[in-house]
Amino acid sequence: MSEDGPDPETDGADAPSSGKWICAWCEKPHDRNDPPCDNCGHHKFEKAVVPVAPESTDHDREPVWVCPECGRQHQKNSPPCSRCGHASLERRIPDDDEFAEELGGTSYFDVLEPIYLVAIVFAVVAGGALLLGLLGVISLPGMGGDSLAVSNVPGNATTAEGLSLAEVEEQYVVVANEQLTQDTQLTRNDRLDDVARFYNQRRVKAAYGDGSVPNDERLREAIGDACGSQPGYLPFDVFRDGGLSAFESERAVAERLVGDSPPEGSSLGIDVHALPDGGLSVTYFVC
Repeated sequence: MSEDGPDPETDGADAPSSGKWICAWCEKPHDRNDPPCDNCGHHKFEKAVVPVAPESTDHDREPVWVCPECGRQHQKNSPPCSRCGHASLERRIPDDDEFAEELGGTSYFDVLEPIYLVAIVFAVVAGGALLLGLLGVISLPGMGGDSLAVSNVPGNATTAEGLSLAEVEEQYVVVANEQLTQDTQLTRNDRLDDVARFYNQRRVKAAYGDGSVPNDERLREAIGDACGSQPGYLPFDVFRDGGLSAFESERAVAERLVGDSPPEGSSLGIDVHALPDGGLSVTYFVC
């Protein structure tokens, strides 16, 4: 206590009995306005702020908007539901149990809207693809890769009349090798397969859509070093009238494609594509 005694205007005796004082410097609480602070020695106290409880425990809570279909709560009436897409929301005032349950059960995935989750997943996938492209693991358009993808090709690239066109391609090699000698066996080449598919699909799109057939220079660029010299290729169509309905298996189709003149070489790329009118378009490259 100072020599002059406590200030009558700030003495703790004049403060409410429930009030307390804190040091203006270190905020240590004291029962009376009687500096200096016994913790840091500061010579000024301030009244502590005492929180006041609400007069009634029945004060209004902020309403929430609840989806009647899945129960998802929203802060605003902004249908449709961000979780299930329901067209309307219901206004509710949460009670104490619901309020505590909502707070306890909230996770980061509940806070994030589905559209943001989709954006995050897309960003992660795109970032991974970009990284793989920069490392040279995969080829990306505009990054030096040679894209042979063809979009919106009429017909079907995978099946026709319940038969797998990929299996027809495999059986083509088997049937051709059965007719060739051991010294002239054919082996599938992934790059030549890609080029055959590229040429075949471009040819189908040119015939049934608005595409164009790649020229020899584009083909040589696509083939690259897959062959030591420019390979021969023979595109042709078959089964334009009857389709594949007359064939019981993929091997039967392959036998019709090979006929009596299997291609000769060491590496083969082949693509079989079902045409919109029921026929097949077949292209192979061999070297």
